[in-house]
Amino acid sequence: MKFLRSLTARIRRAVRYRWERITTNMPLRMKVGRFGIWLVKIGRTLQVCYANWNSELRMKVEVDRTISDYCTIHVSEEISQRKALSFPSPTAQSDKATPMVHALFGIKGVAAVTLSRYEIHIMKGRVFSWQELLPSIEKVVMEHLTAK
Repeated sequence: MKFLRSLTARIRRAVRYRWERITTNMPLRMKVGRFGIWLVKIGRTLQVCYANWNSELRMKVEVDRTISDYCTIHVSEEISQRKALSFPSPTAQSDKATPMVHALFGIKGVAAVTLSRYEIHIMKGRVFSWQELLPSIEKVVMEHLTAK
């Protein structure tokens, strides 16, 4: 019994020592953070691969490299019957706006939305980044497409 207490005490001391070293070591914390970001990217890739394999709803996001305020979301389900339907503001063409368009304009930072059959074009405000907007935008699009 004494041996087990001694062993557990040594293990606790070793874990505590290592934990203190890890939590105060900034380069290691940065590596752990980068590893977490990498895991998120891998998770998203695996999710998309599974959806493609399972013939589920597919969505691909492309941010325009030449004009960084524009983004195109390609989807596997039909969004609009029209060739192009443009909403430069939340109040424009309110009779033709879908609940998804209203929800997209509800996201702070979305400046304009254009719908075509299998694409959604979004323009953001200049002070916003796609990293902060895309999770909310993807959620709105997925909710709209799965509601059908």
